[in-house]
Amino acid sequence: MMETYSFTCPTQMEFGPGVLSKLPAAIESLHGSKIMLVTDPGVAQAGLLDKVSGVLDGKYSCVVFDRVPSDPNTDAIEEIYRQAKSEAVDCMVAVGGGSAIDAAKGASCLVGNGGSLRAYGGVNKVPGKGLPLVAIPTTAGTGSEFTIFAVLSDLKNEIKFTISSPYIAPDLALCDPEMTLTLPPRVTAATGMDAMTHAVESYTSRIATPVTDVLCLEAIRLLYRYLPVAVNNGSDLEARSRVMLAASLAGMVMNDAYLGLSHAIASPLGAHFHIPHGMANAIMLPHVMEYNYMASPAKYGRMAEAMGVQGGRGLYEDARSAIEAVRQMTALCHIPASLREAGAKEEMLEQVAKDALLSIQLRFNCRSATVDQIYELVKKAC
Repeated sequence: MMETYSFTCPTQMEFGPGVLSKLPAAIESLHGSKIMLVTDPGVAQAGLLDKVSGVLDGKYSCVVFDRVPSDPNTDAIEEIYRQAKSEAVDCMVAVGGGSAIDAAKGASCLVGNGGSLRAYGGVNKVPGKGLPLVAIPTTAGTGSEFTIFAVLSDLKNEIKFTISSPYIAPDLALCDPEMTLTLPPRVTAATGMDAMTHAVESYTSRIATPVTDVLCLEAIRLLYRYLPVAVNNGSDLEARSRVMLAASLAGMVMNDAYLGLSHAIASPLGAHFHIPHGMANAIMLPHVMEYNYMASPAKYGRMAEAMGVQGGRGLYEDARSAIEAVRQMTALCHIPASLREAGAKEEMLEQVAKDALLSIQLRFNCRSATVDQIYELVKKAC
């Protein structure tokens, strides 16, 4: 009997160099009249917000919030929400990486539904659609422009929580690789390895499907080939385009296949040590793959094949080739060799392991993990 499965991506994609020019038509299609541009200081300083404003060319009344922190939190999102309400905004445009896009998702949700962001943490707890939202990614990695998730921080309680609902997904993603040309090498590496982690974990997920498998393998192939080039030669538009396409594909599959152990660990690493999410995943991924590969060796072998590394040596030997290829990627992208180099403190790792055990992502990891096993894994990475 043939298996049954579904695939959903609620966000429309426009992809390619120059698609930023489609923004006015996009806003018109969403019936927007007063726009709120949501971004972070780095994007504004890089001149990318000016590019967006230039495309709008005074056609719409705009207000700007350009203070999204690198770790989007409930305090900042409440501030965006209050400004959007006071200015009677009817459409949001998020310009930036996952932080800006997730912050806009949260603020849009509050405008449409009121209440508390913490109350919406979990799966399908958002009662309805928020403001129309256009996402313009300026990084290639988080995939937030295509996901039904927003990963947010509660600074008071020092925790991260996730809102999961199709109601918060952007209506449209304008994926213009030209918007990533000024991205520094370190951020290019961290966000690109975040996309690699999405692809690896979704591919080996317990609920992966033939559709998500195809998209994941293509994302893995593209990232292995082009991410080191984009990191070391940021002006290479072809490499930037291929990495952005891979990040988009890896973002789409998360809605259906979810993630795994690396992401379960990355969230508390960010909460306790403020390690950027992509960097935490980049450091943890080879260690998690080493832990997981014996639970899904055939898929690990197919990942090795997609990356073009040596095959035909045997089931487990080929599976290990994928791990070594990812280790090589992290080295070529100048990722820190350990969590300690990124700011982690060994005395807090037991709490990291306990927090990771609570993550919903562990349900989908191809191999089960106890708190002791997670603790040993993060100690090894440190």
